[in-house]
Amino acid sequence: MISRRAFLVGAGGVLIAGSGSAAGLIATSDRLQRTLGLSHSPDRHFPRANTPRVDGQLDSKYMRRRVGWSLTRPQQAPLGIVYCLHGRSSDHTFTFDGIHLDDVAAALNLPLAIASVDGGDHSYWHARTDGTDAMGMLQQEFVPMIQRKVGARKLALLGWSMGGYGALLAAQRAPHRFTAVTAASPALWRTPQTAPGAFDGADDYARNDVFAGVSKLATMQVRIDCGTKDPFYPADKHFVSLLTGAHSGSFTNGYHDSAYWRSVAPQQLQTIAEAFRRTSN
Repeated sequence: MISRRAFLVGAGGVLIAGSGSAAGLIATSDRLQRTLGLSHSPDRHFPRANTPRVDGQLDSKYMRRRVGWSLTRPQQAPLGIVYCLHGRSSDHTFTFDGIHLDDVAAALNLPLAIASVDGGDHSYWHARTDGTDAMGMLQQEFVPMIQRKVGARKLALLGWSMGGYGALLAAQRAPHRFTAVTAASPALWRTPQTAPGAFDGADDYARNDVFAGVSKLATMQVRIDCGTKDPFYPADKHFVSLLTGAHSGSFTNGYHDSAYWRSVAPQQLQTIAEAFRRTSN
């Protein structure tokens, strides 16, 4: 029997039983969280805006396969583009079918183009020993492709869990490309002792250590949100303590689940929109 001390991590929820260590991960779902009575995250839903969505396929040399992507655009000229990075065991549809980010933008009257791409089930958004490179795909293929389609010059990143880590890493790799980066419950570890599959060993962790690169975020607006019942809460709070530039966020009641991520989505999009408005073309 799983104790009520269990924590949950991952895009659809990953169960960590017992002590809260990030070692023994088994996939579960939001439904199982509710059934077990483990998730008490706040939630927030907005009316369906029925914003037209374009879905496509990208032949990626970095991922060595075709990857799916989705894009929504406002009726008026967008302030900029929000590139969304999904969590583990998820894909590009999570942005729209899980968080309903396009509905949030419409309800808040924020003219933002929202784009997402499939980065792989457990890529952790960086080059891996299997030859795939989700970060290369994002930076070299997807970002410029969407920018050509939309025409906007201002760009931001938003990610959840694994994708939250990926958004921070992408911002550090190209700090002059992005105006803002926001992360909900980013999957961060302060040592190479991480969840199985997150990194290909200690050297891989060191090459992609977002704690080591935190100073590169000083040129942009940064927002981090994480629930206090989230297993990544201590590492995320430490990361925020290292930020030196413009940053904001919240650490409030919530678990590592879609309900919490929906609850902070309005503030995240508002942060991005305000950053777009403050910066000149």
